[in-house]
Amino acid sequence: MPIRTLIVDDEQLARDEMRFLLAGEKDIEIVAEAAGGREAIELARAKRPDLVFLDIQMPEVDGFQVVAALVEAGEPPLVVFATAYDRYAIRAFEVNALDYLLKPIDRARLGTALDRARAAMPRREVYARRLRALAGSIRIGTSFLPRIVVVAAGEPSLVDVERVAMLHREGGRVAAFTADGKYPTTYRDLDEVEVQVDPAIFVRLGSDYLVNVRRIADVVPWSGGNFIMALDDAGRTEVRLNRSQAKLLRNKAERLF
Repeated sequence: MPIRTLIVDDEQLARDEMRFLLAGEKDIEIVAEAAGGREAIELARAKRPDLVFLDIQMPEVDGFQVVAALVEAGEPPLVVFATAYDRYAIRAFEVNALDYLLKPIDRARLGTALDRARAAMPRREVYARRLRALAGSIRIGTSFLPRIVVVAAGEPSLVDVERVAMLHREGGRVAAFTADGKYPTTYRDLDEVEVQVDPAIFVRLGSDYLVNVRRIADVVPWSGGNFIMALDDAGRTEVRLNRSQAKLLRNKAERLF
């Protein structure tokens, strides 16, 4: 029997890519695609898929909230998270899903996830219990930080997050690049602050950068297939990006604006 599959991602290009990668899998039947969390919940209830490829960072209703809704509805499907988070940042929840894929998605890695899905089909209840555990730890309606603490002139100070263009790990401390200047923060790792800021606005780029897409002045091509991102901060900071990072930023910026 085919594995009935739902694709969920708020970016059209990401959905197109996943559909293309799955096209050659004879036992995968794509029953629907959703462009957001609310639509995903409705389609999952109507189509009752066996497998869901689920984006995490979506506005309004994110991937974790979708999981909570599916668990509440009973008999949740197998879930493979698709995310731009790095491996360290997702260790806390990877054990609760069938698998996870890092964007941009590697075909071989997708094959591994599909093999796990095929093997798990006869024992879906095992993974349903894991999803219930994950759903139990999700805080629906989480309030994101309106301000972060920085150290200015040796004294702690609060800065509105909308004035923060980028958070960058430098040695043992995270620095904030703001509209008023660059300051050290009270955070030692980006993982500490990433879970507290709005993922619809801040995007993680590898292990060292967390960028406010509303504070990007420009992204322009550079040599060797790279790009330069110019920030709208006090120093108009420039950061070199690879092609995948630039594509991720542009897609999110286009959706916001």
